[in-house]
Amino acid sequence: MRPIFTVFFIVLLMPFLLLAQTFTLYTSENSDLPHNQVYCIAFDNDKNIWFGGQRDPGTGVAQVSMLSSDYSQWTVYDPQDADLGLTDLEDRVYYIAVDNDNNKWLCTHYGVSYQMADGSAGYVDFTFDLYTRTVQTDSEGNVYISMRDPDTRDSARIWISDDMGESWATQWFLEDIGISLSQQDARPEIYDLKEDSEGNMWLCTWYGVTLNQDGVWTSFDDIEGYWTYCMTVDRNDNAWVPDNDTQELYQLETDGSVTIHDSNDVDILKYPINDLEATGDGNLWLATDGGGLIQMKEDMSYIQHNVETTAGQIPQDNITHLEILDDVIWLSTGDSGIVRIDGAVSAIAQPEVDLQPVRFALDQNYPNPFNPTTSITFHLEKPAETRVLIYNALGQVVHTLGSGYYKAGSHTLTWNGIDNQGNPVASGVYLYEIVSGNYSDVKKMVLMR
Repeated sequence: MRPIFTVFFIVLLMPFLLLAQTFTLYTSENSDLPHNQVYCIAFDNDKNIWFGGQRDPGTGVAQVSMLSSDYSQWTVYDPQDADLGLTDLEDRVYYIAVDNDNNKWLCTHYGVSYQMADGSAGYVDFTFDLYTRTVQTDSEGNVYISMRDPDTRDSARIWISDDMGESWATQWFLEDIGISLSQQDARPEIYDLKEDSEGNMWLCTWYGVTLNQDGVWTSFDDIEGYWTYCMTVDRNDNAWVPDNDTQELYQLETDGSVTIHDSNDVDILKYPINDLEATGDGNLWLATDGGGLIQMKEDMSYIQHNVETTAGQIPQDNITHLEILDDVIWLSTGDSGIVRIDGAVSAIAQPEVDLQPVRFALDQNYPNPFNPTTSITFHLEKPAETRVLIYNALGQVVHTLGSGYYKAGSHTLTWNGIDNQGNPVASGVYLYEIVSGNYSDVKKMVLMR
């Protein structure tokens, strides 16, 4: 294991408040990261961090690596091995998606491969040598592949599997997702898929954005035909989408309204946005080409994190990809490696945030005893970052049932008696714990197989 260069600095984040942030740089020189140019970042259900890209831009050979959740161990995959099913798909890995069962799906330029939770691997046959744009998953365990013939757009569609890739019977064309066919170059290629707290599905496509509410698709006419390629959903269930051609930032609401933000309103939007994420404190994080990492507050004021303001801890101002897990920010740069930022998300909490403990109720699971599934319901009086964990009788975490930002109200999660590796757990007594803000509660349940 090569040493990892880590530095610390203190930055002024709001008046009269100093908070520490830690920047860690991973490169091919100081770690086992195979190549400094990374195309995608993903997290599996065990919170390991996956990086996709290519070993050699000249040859296009795919390269995938994984850093363990405790940051202590690298796994570097050889595309010639069968571990990831990439043997016959020698190209860059653009997207990595993980489904509910911890299966990994990898999208290359011309085909989609997979590594199942049991270690088996292969590729989706019908995608071989066709132009595959992305692979996505949703909270129900469905897998989505957007694909077309490389020489024509006539075959463009979205393929869906609800059985972990055993079958792909469902296909969506443009008309199926509510998008007009008025432009010749329209094609239903998913660039991003997000779900909001009400269970609505947002699709960001080559041709614009469409929203599924209770089975009804609605396209946003104001930006139909625009090149939208990444998206996030904030704590108010608004979607945010950049346009690389116009350098505008669109704020979309479920009622169909669109608010356009550009450099006339916020000067920092003069930089193209490569990626963006929303956090539960109401902030947007923008990965820009030329402006570094931008922290955008709800009032559209911002803090810029770039080479200059971080004294080189962010090594370049072209940030190509951005992901956030458990308040840790992961950035990929144009060609200078990966940056991990600890402390930034919690450091910028708004002064007006209510810091009183969140009061809630945790119901007894039903049924109890159960075999093989049970439902766990909890009630939040206020929106909050919330985790639901399942422990065995030894106090060890066996499954992370829920983790994220939940709106006020009632929520029900279902556990099917598997651990974080997708393996069935044994009969016995288990505890389930909810943690929300400064408050937690624990209850007992019994699995009888």
